[in-house]
Amino acid sequence: MDTGFSQFNPTVQLLFFASVLTVTMMIMNPVLLIISSVSALLYLAYYGGADKIVRYLKTAFFSSVMIIVINPLISHKGITILAYLPDGNPLTLESVIFGAAAAAMLSCVIFWFFTVNYIFTSDKVICLFGNFMPRIALLISMTLNFTEKLKVQFMSVKAVQAEMGCDTKNGSVFTRIKNTVKVFSALIQWLMESSVDTADSMNSRGYGLKKRTSYTVYRFFPRDIAAVVIIVIFDIAIIASFCSGRFKYSYYPSFSVGKQGALTFAAYVVFAALCIMPLTINFREDRKWKSLRSDI
Repeated sequence: MDTGFSQFNPTVQLLFFASVLTVTMMIMNPVLLIISSVSALLYLAYYGGADKIVRYLKTAFFSSVMIIVINPLISHKGITILAYLPDGNPLTLESVIFGAAAAAMLSCVIFWFFTVNYIFTSDKVICLFGNFMPRIALLISMTLNFTEKLKVQFMSVKAVQAEMGCDTKNGSVFTRIKNTVKVFSALIQWLMESSVDTADSMNSRGYGLKKRTSYTVYRFFPRDIAAVVIIVIFDIAIIASFCSGRFKYSYYPSFSVGKQGALTFAAYVVFAALCIMPLTINFREDRKWKSLRSDI
């Protein structure tokens, strides 16, 4: 689905994701994390459907549980002692809360990176970084490009191996492991050959040369300029709110909340508006297309 926010200039998309991810990773405010997580999940539901949300939640769940369990075991800061561990170190409420916040932050970042995969294609990466970081841009582009191809190739190799009698689901444990290794061996070989072919092809075209010019279909339109202005205004408001202590949440040595009030609520609304900006653009575009199709 290449409509709405996906059609904006890659610079606008990069600015948006950089803004949201920076706030999400740098400010461990529970309210901001909830807003960011819900927005990312809504965006994933829009592009991938509700069925894929379960897979995304499973991916984030296991990593979150590990952080929630491990953090109280290694961090003993805090003044509210819940119990004592077998080694004599205290288990504090503050370490549990901080672990939960860290887990929420990691899950939120995972959701947003899944969202990035729907927006950023290999040609957009080349457009953004190809001129001043050609090697890194090519590496990122190839990684994004091979993600879906790798899944298809894996299923293809697995089916071929099964027809040859090397099924990965039947037989003894040793036999299944051996057959699985064969599948991954063939998959890695295909991946390396494809990477070499892509690199040779780009090298033969003069990719990365200093005097080489490149063509791009992405141009700045008035809507892109307006989006950049809106994002920058939101960023300034968020930075001002952060500097004034309105997003402050302290976990150690005791849990404390920063300034509250109407201005803080307004700051949360601004961040929510920033997070749902792509969805707003997409829904507006969808309504426009439905209106045009109904007039035909």
